[in-house]
Amino acid sequence: MAAAFMMASTGLSPVAQGQQSTPDFGDDNGAWANDDECDDKRFAGPGMTNTPLLDDDVGHDATDCRVAWQAGRLHLASASSRGRDGDLPDFGDDDSEWALDDECDDPRFAGPGMTNTPLLDEDIGHDATDCREAFLAGDLRLIGGEQDRDTPDFGDDDSEWAFDDECDDPRFIGPGMTETTLLREDMYHDATDCRAAWENGDLDLR
Repeated sequence: MAAAFMMASTGLSPVAQGQQSTPDFGDDNGAWANDDECDDKRFAGPGMTNTPLLDDDVGHDATDCRVAWQAGRLHLASASSRGRDGDLPDFGDDDSEWALDDECDDPRFAGPGMTNTPLLDEDIGHDATDCREAFLAGDLRLIGGEQDRDTPDFGDDDSEWAFDDECDDPRFIGPGMTETTLLREDMYHDATDCRAAWENGDLDLR
């Protein structure tokens, strides 16, 4: 239903998660086009605007989004990344011991805005301010609730190092990882290698 609505209202085919070809960026008819920030809610990443994302801008900020995509500063937003019906996730409260330290400690999320320390179930829903700010900055993605947080979104195979039997996605750790330096640009772009290692039990989310 949502896909049909997007196609009818924008004339664009919805961008499928994991799609390896270049997305249809659309045109520059959006109110916020050509401001060096992508305002199209089909995407996520550090190339996104920090302002609220609007349905009106889907397919109408082509230049900004294309430039950020080509620079490796955008990826396709998963269907779950903004919660049901495009709403923001329920970030909860700031009752965590690690709240208000500028790092998200809630294991429902993944991305460069996360802490590098071990993630604890007790922090689910209790680091609201840190996680909200990182999410709105495009530095976090929602990977699920407590019951399905062990099923990450692997993304696509657009990395230069895809299909080398080593996971190069810096969201993960474990014996299935490459021994080379991890690059932020490979986040969400080594799907096949990382999925195979994950299914073999050789990876964990950081």
